[in-house]
Amino acid sequence: MSNARKPHPVPFTVEGLPEREISQLRAWGFRSHAEVVRTNPSRVNLRPAFSHLAHAYYNFEFRPDDLVLATYPRSGTTWASEILWAMRNLGRLEQADEAANGDRTMFIDMDFLMPSRAEDDNPKVKEFLTLFPEGRVEDGVVLQMAKCHKGPRIIKTHLQIDLLNHDLLDTCRTVYIARNPKDVCVSLFHHGKISKMDAFEGEFSDFAEAFMADQVIYGPYWDHVKQAWKLRDHANLHFMFYEDMKLDIIGELRKLARFLQLDFTDEQLKTISEHASFGRMKSRHEREASGRNHTPGFFRKGQTGDWENAASGELTAAMDRWISDNSQDTDIVFKYT
Repeated sequence: MSNARKPHPVPFTVEGLPEREISQLRAWGFRSHAEVVRTNPSRVNLRPAFSHLAHAYYNFEFRPDDLVLATYPRSGTTWASEILWAMRNLGRLEQADEAANGDRTMFIDMDFLMPSRAEDDNPKVKEFLTLFPEGRVEDGVVLQMAKCHKGPRIIKTHLQIDLLNHDLLDTCRTVYIARNPKDVCVSLFHHGKISKMDAFEGEFSDFAEAFMADQVIYGPYWDHVKQAWKLRDHANLHFMFYEDMKLDIIGELRKLARFLQLDFTDEQLKTISEHASFGRMKSRHEREASGRNHTPGFFRKGQTGDWENAASGELTAAMDRWISDNSQDTDIVFKYT
């Protein structure tokens, strides 16, 4: 009767951090890091709710008409998701003014980043309980609603590819955006200053030290990027660099459209670019009603090269050594200006 696939055994465990590491995180300035788990052997730091949702994430069934966006945090995720949505909805762009990005694309990580409770006064929870009166909120609101969604989906995640269903690239198209580690570090730091999920109270030098020690949420950075880079020649993976998008957005959109087997004129690509411009995204975000997932200041600069405004010479030297050490086994070349 059911066509559901047999679940894959999860090839990793999820464990709590040693107390000495939690103490170090607190010393750096992470307020909420007393509650962190880590995958093993991949050693990815995540929020505790991932522990009981790991099986659901690893066995999330992708469909041939899905479009998946995978990124390390602060690597252009919202920008890319607006581009992908616009490419699929070119004749209906006005809908972006009526529904938030999170209602048009599915950020599945939200179920462990900010787990819901049935009693929460939250539109998503209310919608879920209306659709699934007997549903279990703790099993993931976004995951379950995505599973039951009819029609093509745009799904975004910050999880490493190795933590996702190993059928992903054999099933649907996936876009991966990489951003240079210096600007990722700066952007994550500023995000931590305003975020409820990843609150950070220390200095930038402390954050950079934690970032290079692979101790921030979703770290290690290099493993995340390298996993996608090694798969860049797969027919269903399109690897993009944030910096290339900043330098030549029309050229990058043209490549992306070819990957998605979509045909746009240059004028249409310009329309898509303008729809997903930093200014328009920021304006739409600020118009959204304040809610639990609304973060004032979420859009900051969107620039390349901001590291130079944040780091001392000593910290820059340490970061350069870290980049050099971690680039020995890869031919990834980042632009930093």
